[in-house]
Amino acid sequence: MSDDQDHPQEEAYDIEALLDSVQDSDGYHPTSKTPSFFYNSTQVINDLKHVASFSLVGEPKLDLRARWGLQMNIENHVGKYQYQSYLLDPFLEEMVSPLITPLRKVVHDVTFGDLKGQSMNEHGDLIFYVLNFICKTRGYKTIVKFLPHEVADLEPAFEFLKMQDKRRVWETRYVLLIWLSLMCMIPFDLKTIDSQATKDSDRIPLVDQMIERGKTYLHCAGKDRDGASLFLARLLTRKDTCRVYLPEFIHWARDCLQSESPRLIESIGIMGTLCWIFKLGQREVLLPIADQVEDLLVGIETSESLISNSAVKKYIVKLSQRVGLCLLKPRVAAWRYQRGNRSLASNLAPDTVMQGGGAGKMDKVSMTIAEEDEDDENFDVPDAVENVIERLMNGLRDRDTIVRWSAAKGMGRVSNRLPKDMADDVVGGIFELFSEDVFELPNGEPDISSVSEHTWHGACLAIAELSRRGLLLPHRLTEVIPWIILALKFDVKRGAHSVGSNVRDSACYVCWSFARAYTPDILDVHVRKLSNTLIAVSVFDRDINIRRASSAAFQENVGRMGIFPHGIDIVTVADYFSIGNINNSFLNVAPYIAGFEEYRRYLSEHLVDVVISHWDLAVREVASEAIARIAVLDLDFACKSIIPALTKNATNLDSVIRHGALIALGRTCKAVKAHSDIPVEERIAPEVLQAITQVVHSTPEFTLSGFGSEHTRQALCVYITCLSEAAWPLGDSANRAAVLESWKGIIYTTLERVEEPLQKLGSETFRALIGQYGITETEFQGCLTRIRPGAEYLGQRGFALALGEIDYRDTKYSGYTTMAIEALDVTANHNLADVGRLEVKHNAESRRNSVNSVTNIIKVLGTDYKRVISHSLSSKILQMYFRGLEDYSVDHRGDVGSWIREASMQGLQTMVPIVARLDYHSTPAQADQRYFSDEDHVRVFAKLLQQSVEKIDRIRGSAATAMVAILYAEVDPEAEAAAATIVVKEGEGEEKGSKKREPQYVLRIPHRAEVMKVVEKSDEMNLIWLQASEVYARIVQLLHLPEYRSELLLGFVISAGGLTETLVRHSSSCLTEFISSLPFTKNDIMDVDDTTNSTPTMTLVEFANEIQKIIDCYEGQDRLMVPLLEVLDLLFESGILLMLDHPSDFDFAPMVKFVRRQTIKCKDTRKLCASIRTFCGLCGLGGKIKNAILLELLRLLLHPFPKIRRTTADSMYLMLSGSVEEVTKDGEEVGKVLVETDWNLAVGALTPVRDRMYPLLGLEKPKAVPAKPLARA
Repeated sequence: MSDDQDHPQEEAYDIEALLDSVQDSDGYHPTSKTPSFFYNSTQVINDLKHVASFSLVGEPKLDLRARWGLQMNIENHVGKYQYQSYLLDPFLEEMVSPLITPLRKVVHDVTFGDLKGQSMNEHGDLIFYVLNFICKTRGYKTIVKFLPHEVADLEPAFEFLKMQDKRRVWETRYVLLIWLSLMCMIPFDLKTIDSQATKDSDRIPLVDQMIERGKTYLHCAGKDRDGASLFLARLLTRKDTCRVYLPEFIHWARDCLQSESPRLIESIGIMGTLCWIFKLGQREVLLPIADQVEDLLVGIETSESLISNSAVKKYIVKLSQRVGLCLLKPRVAAWRYQRGNRSLASNLAPDTVMQGGGAGKMDKVSMTIAEEDEDDENFDVPDAVENVIERLMNGLRDRDTIVRWSAAKGMGRVSNRLPKDMADDVVGGIFELFSEDVFELPNGEPDISSVSEHTWHGACLAIAELSRRGLLLPHRLTEVIPWIILALKFDVKRGAHSVGSNVRDSACYVCWSFARAYTPDILDVHVRKLSNTLIAVSVFDRDINIRRASSAAFQENVGRMGIFPHGIDIVTVADYFSIGNINNSFLNVAPYIAGFEEYRRYLSEHLVDVVISHWDLAVREVASEAIARIAVLDLDFACKSIIPALTKNATNLDSVIRHGALIALGRTCKAVKAHSDIPVEERIAPEVLQAITQVVHSTPEFTLSGFGSEHTRQALCVYITCLSEAAWPLGDSANRAAVLESWKGIIYTTLERVEEPLQKLGSETFRALIGQYGITETEFQGCLTRIRPGAEYLGQRGFALALGEIDYRDTKYSGYTTMAIEALDVTANHNLADVGRLEVKHNAESRRNSVNSVTNIIKVLGTDYKRVISHSLSSKILQMYFRGLEDYSVDHRGDVGSWIREASMQGLQTMVPIVARLDYHSTPAQADQRYFSDEDHVRVFAKLLQQSVEKIDRIRGSAATAMVAILYAEVDPEAEAAAATIVVKEGEGEEKGSKKREPQYVLRIPHRAEVMKVVEKSDEMNLIWLQASEVYARIVQLLHLPEYRSELLLGFVISAGGLTETLVRHSSSCLTEFISSLPFTKNDIMDVDDTTNSTPTMTLVEFANEIQKIIDCYEGQDRLMVPLLEVLDLLFESGILLMLDHPSDFDFAPMVKFVRRQTIKCKDTRKLCASIRTFCGLCGLGGKIKNAILLELLRLLLHPFPKIRRTTADSMYLMLSGSVEEVTKDGEEVGKVLVETDWNLAVGALTPVRDRMYPLLGLEKPKAVPAKPLARA
């Protein structure tokens, strides 16, 4: 874009579209690759030069859209380096110089140059914005190095700052303040720079103005306040200004902060400025004001309006530590611990470390604890330092993380300048923070349930900072490491949530700092505790960031210490990514590490003592599987320690502990039984075996009902399932009977619970129990009784699932199959069932579960299907599925019938291939005994096609899955997965070639080739059927096939007449486009030369007849009739059906009568409106039909509902005005009446108006028929 382009008016633009265009133009995507150098550096530098090429004064050359485009393009390219900003360093000078040069020029021009008094335009603001964005990405400390700092720039830059109105963008003020802070460091006396300064006065007018201007920006809440703090600190700590202006600023700050109502934003700005002053100033300059600032801090702590703010508290801690550093002499403590060698290479050298059973003895690393200098204790510590330490100690307890982190760093810095005894007292005070509110349990373990997580977090941070600086002497490690190990497992539940993740994270930081601070022989005695705990936290912590932090600490110790057992083997497996997924961490990484004997038992004990009783249910479940996998590595330890401990906790009154222990006990017992080469009775003590079998009986009754009982029942079901599958010994016959009775009681009551997942789990437990211990006929009949009509509905749901879990292949239960399926068939019926004198309708869940159970029975039977199920029973199952596909029940939850339709499709998907294969392999003599006829095959596929064009995406996807499975099912299931290449011999030699195998399909349907073109076997098929834009255009061509036409058209009608806009648009457009291309009659189909093409073609007459069939079959079902009326309105509006205007083509009289019947005694406004529009469409046929319809429309003009009267009037007006006939005077009068009449008036007032239209339309008003008198008895 050239500079001379003129844009007098800025047009509106779409910012979202502009963002998309900028992002699409960039080939870099952060998720696809990580930058290793500055991509697009040339483009960015060119864009920056382009931004700086425009005049910064006067009318802007670029409009708003162009400026936004440039700005976002630069942001897009530069902002991606926010976390790798060092990659920009080689290009920073080329990026900043083009921007600062025009800015410097305009600053001089508008202040003291030719353009004095003029203001900077929007281009200048854009340059300041880009500079700020670069500062934000790389950091202002790096960018400020490339800014000019000549003496001549100081006054113009300050004058330019004074010209900036606070209403302008804050980026301009921020960059100017940063620039001024750099220029304040010039080594010349400011008196020599200020043109107004006099030699006789100590004051410098320029400095006075700068300070006053800087104070005004301390009121701002943005980054310009931070810039002003830095600017003022640089200015006030200069040698030529500090003597006069620094005490004045401290006095002003004290007045502001100790006023009766200090302003919060200004107070934060003042505190930030004081922190910068004590960071940048020389000690001899700051000592005279240190006591004043300490008094100021005491006053701020008493201000309730300030002390509650997090930023203020952080600045109090930060300023306090810097005052303490100012009061103490700059020195490095001679008594601190110093590690000599920090080389990773030496730690990992083969001759240094012996990997294996433990820590190898290392050569002494050059390590010394420096002897104290003679004068080390010969200096006095000011009393104010004690206040500083107390303030920092309180900061470690603060509820805000930023305050605790600042206090921890301050504690390390101050302690580095203290004498050894006083620093040791500080360390002891930090240790005491761990013991606050800690009580001792009867077993001697500390109880940390009442401690503050903030205090422990701050204490851990402080310990890490001290140890990192060598201020935590080695003899203190024995005292602190037990607390750190406890902090690594700190997880306390408070109400509905847990606290302690920050404590565990900071404890990992402490362990990391230990690795960098101490030599291996110092930590050798603590290696076992640290390594075990770090490994346990790395694989078993709930939070991903804690697992990764602990893994990083372990890796640091392995690398720098070289004494952690099997460290290299572990860190290669427990890396950043492998422990990122909690399931992989628990179930794969943890068992691998447990393979090392040094960690195995500790990991097992940690799971039993800590993780199994975790407050998070998901963690307890995955931990129970982990402990089962680890237990098999040491069966003796599992049987003697793990299983007894879990058995004891399985009856704990705490629901959380009980839940985790029950699941873990069941899975551990199952795993131990499977891997034990001797009977478990010889491994486990008899009393423990007895206690395991009595767990269910010992469970308190109140835990099985009420709040939280679902978790206990879930755990009991898992426990029973595992023990049943493991064939766990239950003792003698009497004990066995009692145990089984208690187990069955839990299962049966669980099946009657309201929670569906619990019922599903109960049915799976029922399967495991019956599969191992069997079921009696009495118990089976009891199950049947609980699903029959009239039974309690929750029991119906659960026991319907349970009946499908029995293995009817077993000869003991094959006789129950007919009774079970017939009972499930009755429950699956969505029609009303007679129970005594009442009609009961089964709930949707019971119907769905019944269908799923029958499907499960068929799936289990497999090739034994015909041996167990008779021909008549098979037909009954097929009819049950067909009936389920017609279930469109609706309740307050919506279309609950879709659950049954989906289950029925899954049932057909399972049943049809199994039965069809068995039919195919029948001998010719058994041909008449086939369970599926050809008509059944066609009907199955036609029903699935109907569901494939339904309005619910999930149903269409299920239908597509079922169609592909059935359509492509082959006679030999193994052949479907076999290789498609065979060896073909040609000539004398053998040559391999590929020959396509001709599959043999089990489904016998006509027009298979045409169907397979539409229903393809591909991975994307299910996704295609989920998209309305794809499925209807693909499948509409199958309407030509008469075998599937009725069902498919019915599905199209439901979708095209629905309510969802997207669905209606795609389905209706495909349907109308297809119908408009149909020939009228068979005679209109042109002869085709290719006589081999046997694909039929539907005609428009056949389509109309199909519509009439739907009317005849489904009239009275509003679910279908209302969409059908909408579709008829669409077809008449588009003129498609009006082409059948000859009476010999199609008789519309039955359709007119049908529409009329829909308006009689109807209160459904949607149905009435659709009927009215269809009436108006039928009027296009003319003749007697039009007159009959006009009479009906005039009747509806007096409908009781005002909405219907308005809709009728509007539709009649549109129909009459859009008629092709010439408009007569009477027609104009009718239109005028329809438009001008207020149809919201009472029916009595509208009757004369309606009656006026009869003669105008050439109709005779119908005469009222008197009611016949009732006959006397």
